[in-house]
Amino acid sequence: MEQKMIYVGIDWADDHHDIVITDDSAKTLEQFQIDHTCDGFALLHSHLANHQTSPGLVLIAIETSRGLLVHELLQKGYTVYAINPKAVNRYKDRHVLSKAKSDALDALSLGHLLRTDRHLFQPIKPLPEDYRLLSRLCEDLRKIVDERARVVNQTISCLKEFYPKALEIFSLNSQIFIDFLKAFPDRDTLSACTKKTFLVFLKKHRYPYPTKAEELWKIIQSPTLQPDRVIARTGRLRLGMLLDQLKNLKEHIAHYEQEIQAILDSLPESTPVKSLPGVGERLAPELVATLGPNRKDGHHRFHAAEEIAKLSGCVPVVKQSGKWKSVSLRYACVKPLRRTFHDWAFASINHSSWARAFYDYHKARNQSHCTILRNLGKKWIKILFAIWLKGTTYNETLHIQNLKARNVPWAMAL
Repeated sequence: MEQKMIYVGIDWADDHHDIVITDDSAKTLEQFQIDHTCDGFALLHSHLANHQTSPGLVLIAIETSRGLLVHELLQKGYTVYAINPKAVNRYKDRHVLSKAKSDALDALSLGHLLRTDRHLFQPIKPLPEDYRLLSRLCEDLRKIVDERARVVNQTISCLKEFYPKALEIFSLNSQIFIDFLKAFPDRDTLSACTKKTFLVFLKKHRYPYPTKAEELWKIIQSPTLQPDRVIARTGRLRLGMLLDQLKNLKEHIAHYEQEIQAILDSLPESTPVKSLPGVGERLAPELVATLGPNRKDGHHRFHAAEEIAKLSGCVPVVKQSGKWKSVSLRYACVKPLRRTFHDWAFASINHSSWARAFYDYHKARNQSHCTILRNLGKKWIKILFAIWLKGTTYNETLHIQNLKARNVPWAMAL
C-alpha cells in the first residue's frame, strides 16, 4: 500500500491543543483535541498512526518553535514547521473573509498552509546540543545582566534619598561598592568611621588604587545633608535587600560566564569569531550560537549573509509601487539578535579603524547613531558569515586594502 503524506495543524495552548489532519485532497481527515499531558501526547501519536504513514511523511505546522510539545514531535521523527502567527492569520483570510476566529479554524489553516505553501517555510532542524545549550545560556545571561542593571538603578535611587555620599566613593558595579555599603549602610555609621578603619577596609578588600585613599577619605569627611529619619530607616532596610540581590546576581553572572566559556572553547567555530574586533567574551558566544556548526555535509543554519541581516533587522523593509517607494525599519525580526549586532557594531568602533571611519563619515552627514550602527552591523554580518564559512580568521589589513581597491569614499583616508 502506497503511503500518503498528511498535514497536521496544531493550535497550541497551555493546557490543551486543537488538532486538524488533512491530506493532498484538502479533505479534513480528523479533527480532535488533546490535553497537554502524557496521555494527550499518546492520543496524538495514536491518531497519526491510524493513517499508516511513516513519521517522515507527517508534516506538522505549529505556531511556536519551543516547548514540550515541539520536543515530543521532533523526538518521534515528524517534520515540524514553526509558522509565524501573523502568516497564519493572513492565510486564514483566504478561507474565511468574515474574520471568524476559533482554535479549530486556526489548526485547519495551519494544516492547509503546509499543504499549499510549505515551500516558503523551513522545517525545524535542531542544532547539536552544545550549540543549543550555548544559545540558551547566552539568552539567560542577557536577562540576568539586564536584571542587575535594574537593581543597580534601584540602588542608586534608594541611596539618593538618604545616603547620596556613598555614590561618590566607589564604582557602582564593583564588589567593593557592595561590601562598603554593607559595612557602612548609612550616614551615621560612616560618620563614626575613623581613617584607620577606612584604610584597613581598603586593604582588606584589595582596593586597586591605594593612591586615591586620601581623596576618598576627604569625600567621607565632607559635610552632607541630614536625611529624614523615616526615609533613613526604611532606606537602610531596602538597601540591604537590594545589596543581597546584587551579590547573588553577580555570583550567578560569573557562573554563567564560566559555563559559556567552557562550551565556547570546545567549538571549532569559536576561533574565527573570536578574531573579530569588538566581539569580546560576551558577544563571541552569542555569534557562534547564532551561526551554528559549519558542517562538512553542507547543512547550515544560514546559506547567505542576507538571511542573518534580515533576521537581525539590520536591513530595512522596502515597499514600492509605481513611482511610490518607502523604506522603513524592519520591526519583524529577532530582537535579541538585533541587540547583539547593535552592541557589536558599537563596540567595533573602538577596535576597528575602518569601522570608526565608517561611523565618522556618516555621522558627519547627519545620519542618526542607530542608523549608522545598523548599516555597520550589516557589513560586519557579511564578514562574519565569510570567515565562518571558510573557517579563517579576520584580517583587518586585508579588509582595508579591499575597501581601497573598490574606491570606497570613507576608507580612502585609512
